[in-house]
Amino acid sequence: MLDLNITLLFQLANFFIAVFVLNLLLVRPVRDIIKKRKGIISDLVGESDNFEAEAARRLASYEEELTKARQAAALTRKDGHAQGLAEQQDIIGNAQKSAHTIIDDARRVVQAEAAGALKELRGRAKAISASLADRLLEG
Repeated sequence: MLDLNITLLFQLANFFIAVFVLNLLLVRPVRDIIKKRKGIISDLVGESDNFEAEAARRLASYEEELTKARQAAALTRKDGHAQGLAEQQDIIGNAQKSAHTIIDDARRVVQAEAAGALKELRGRAKAISASLADRLLEG
């Protein structure tokens, strides 16, 4: 059986002294190091969360700016298209006016030439009729 004597008390005292010394020399410094590391890790996690939030904010801002740029480009494209159509209508209108002017001038020239030719033919008709009448009478 187990003898209970003074050596048991010394061994218990040695054990508690060893635990106390180990606690002072080993466990507390290791515990402090672990606490510091946990603090550093939690700070890094916080910074990481801040960086993620900042990146998400910047991405949202970028996407918003991109959407605005696309909308502005669409408006510019629409304005350009409308201006192009207006210019096209102006060009077509000017071309039609120019064509009508050219056609009217050509008609006047043709009518003047036709009138001149008719006048000349009427003048010649009298001479040709007289010539034919002379030939018929002579012949």
